[in-house]
Amino acid sequence: MDILSLGEKIKKLRKEKNMTLKELAGDRITAAQISHIERDKSHTSHELLDYLSQKLEVSVDYLLETKEMQSRRITDNLILQSEIHIKRGELEKAEELINEILNICKNYNLIDNYAKCNFLLGTINIKKEDYNLVVGNLEKALYYFIKDNDKENIFRCYLNIGKVYIQEAFFKGAITHLGFAEDLLTEGQIGDMDIHKDLYSNLAYSYMKLNDSEKSLYYINKISDIEMQNNIKDEIDMLLLKANNFLKVGKYDDSKECFKRALELLEEEENKSGIANVYLRISDIYKNLGNIDKVLEYSQKAYDINKNSEDKITIKSLSKIVDAYIENKDFEEAKKYCKVALALAIKSKNKCNEYKALKLYSKIHKAQNENTSAIEYLYKCANIVSELGDTKTLAELYIELGELYSNISKEKELEYYHKGVALYKNLEII
Repeated sequence: MDILSLGEKIKKLRKEKNMTLKELAGDRITAAQISHIERDKSHTSHELLDYLSQKLEVSVDYLLETKEMQSRRITDNLILQSEIHIKRGELEKAEELINEILNICKNYNLIDNYAKCNFLLGTINIKKEDYNLVVGNLEKALYYFIKDNDKENIFRCYLNIGKVYIQEAFFKGAITHLGFAEDLLTEGQIGDMDIHKDLYSNLAYSYMKLNDSEKSLYYINKISDIEMQNNIKDEIDMLLLKANNFLKVGKYDDSKECFKRALELLEEEENKSGIANVYLRISDIYKNLGNIDKVLEYSQKAYDINKNSEDKITIKSLSKIVDAYIENKDFEEAKKYCKVALALAIKSKNKCNEYKALKLYSKIHKAQNENTSAIEYLYKCANIVSELGDTKTLAELYIELGELYSNISKEKELEYYHKGVALYKNLEII
């Protein structure tokens, strides 16, 4: 992966062939002239280049390739390799390769490839769910894509930043960045209809989360208006968006109908994760209706479909099951599923899920008026959250500890309230 000058190339090739300066010079030129060429101290004619290429068994084009041309070719190839690593899930290899490419891009001012590398780092961190790093990567990529006037990749950056903000439940920020992406569509810069639909569905979801059903339905209708061949995935996405909107505005029967139709299509596709997600949303409908038995039924269905996995859906299913059993005051069953959630978290070494499982244990003990045990679990939660660096969640835990201490120790109650409030102030929440 060396980037060499003409002289350096000639010297390297000569050494590889175990040739002396005199042997390479032959009767064409002197050894001293070859030495000068190798040290880039003199220029060569086309005829001499032709002679040297034959002696060294390479093309003239190879010898004439400048450092800038080499850096472009090398980084293009390495970017392709890193994309393959990402597709295979070999994220560490991809990241290591991208950092090498970034150094070359800096040295040779390859703005476009520098931007692409930062975009790929963002993609890697999305897969790692490290959303703080993602936004930094994408914003850096965005800066250089704008300098290079690369409209399509500017769009992709805005779209992906919007998606990250959705993951972090920062829906206003998501709408701002998705709106920038939509402006590029309005200018007619992006022609891919699938990308249009991706943008509109994320806008619809964000507006739904902000309780703006009118705007949400507006973007759902924009998806419907796109002239493209319909397929099952599109229909499922549409039904789920409509179902979520109906659920948000309290139209539970309409929501159930949309979920039911989506479920039928997902079952045809044998999409287990999709089916589990729909079951969880149906359980939300029944929770709003106060039907805990149905909440339990659909949460259990979601868990049964996905229980061999260790992903978010499984943990979410278990959480809903535990909540339902707590609601029904069946604390032994609740503890049984807590144990499963904790075992899964420990097995996958997922500290975030371990915190969630311990939090459920605390919730059970609190519901049983066993505040001392509830406090012990919250202490464990606080230790994990502190390690993870999640200040907002830590503040919430301190406030909850203060509430639990209210009937045990006024001193401790005030201590934890103060701790929670101090963290909120640091975060500028209050």
